Amino acid sequence: MSADAYNYHIGEKEDKRQVLPFRRRNERKLSQEDIFILATLEKLKKDLDTIHRSLDAVDDPDLIDSFIYELNAVNMRYKVYLRMCKDKGLVSAIF
Repeated sequence: MSADAYNYHIGEKEDKRQVLPFRRRNERKLSQEDIFILATLEKLKKDLDTIHRSLDAVDDPDLIDSFIYELNAVNMRYKVYLRMCKDKGLVSAIF
């Protein structure tokens, strides 16, 4: 996956719909940067699910290695964006 796969256009309705279950800890309105971080986090979560499903479906050792490397890379990006959420005080509105 290229880095461009994680570039979002913040003004799109689709991205705003994806981040509705989140809010700031101090109840301030989400900034454009917050929306970008949350939309990217959601995209990475979907990518992880896709990679896990793909990994379960293959038998070739080279493909398995490839999916494992991809899984590790996406997982690292996910952790970075999760840490950004924590640093900015973004929490799920469910809790």
